[in-house]
Amino acid sequence: MRPVFCGNFDYDTRQYDLEGLFSKYGPIRRIDMKSGYAFIYFEDERDAEDAIRRLDNVSFGYNRRRLSVEWSRQVEPVSRSRDRPAGDVKPTRTLFVINFDPIRTKIRDIERHFEPYGKITNIRVRRNFAFVQYETQEEASAAVKNTDKSTILDRVVTVEYAFRDDDNERDDRYGSPKRGGHDRRRASPYMRSPSPSWLILKNLDSGKEVVPWRKWQAT
Repeated sequence: MRPVFCGNFDYDTRQYDLEGLFSKYGPIRRIDMKSGYAFIYFEDERDAEDAIRRLDNVSFGYNRRRLSVEWSRQVEPVSRSRDRPAGDVKPTRTLFVINFDPIRTKIRDIERHFEPYGKITNIRVRRNFAFVQYETQEEASAAVKNTDKSTILDRVVTVEYAFRDDDNERDDRYGSPKRGGHDRRRASPYMRSPSPSWLILKNLDSGKEVVPWRKWQAT
């Protein structure tokens, strides 16, 4: 079963903090902790759906940050050392950036932060994480080396290689919940419409921002 993605918590959050939060909704197999985000694996998909509905956008931790909780497609950023990716995994031109302030940070702030390291072809933003794609892999590598654990508007961000290059794709690596599914979800008073798979795609050659609109019908 695919895990639940949880982001935007404080950097001093420990695994037992997340276990205490998510285990209220059902047995957890394991939690994979990253820098500023985590993947939570439930035993039962229905419990995972309950956790997503109840915990998304909930204030958590000492600084009361609003959590980003949603389905993952189990495609995680590539693990790497400070200078190069771990193992034999080939680095990509697209970077995964997480933990910036989702309210104050604008797409131009992200662009300014990463443009010193090369030509950016597109930036895709969703809530408190983004995908930044460079024209070449060498530029992306320079950006990873110099921007991981840097600050954007006073927030320390994590920057890693994405699993694959974005190439203007509109699929969501940390996918939104799908409509339909178990009766338990449909019967819940906390049911919400899925969010669009992406929010902002900016073509930096034209300078235009495209904000997609999608209408979801109730299940």
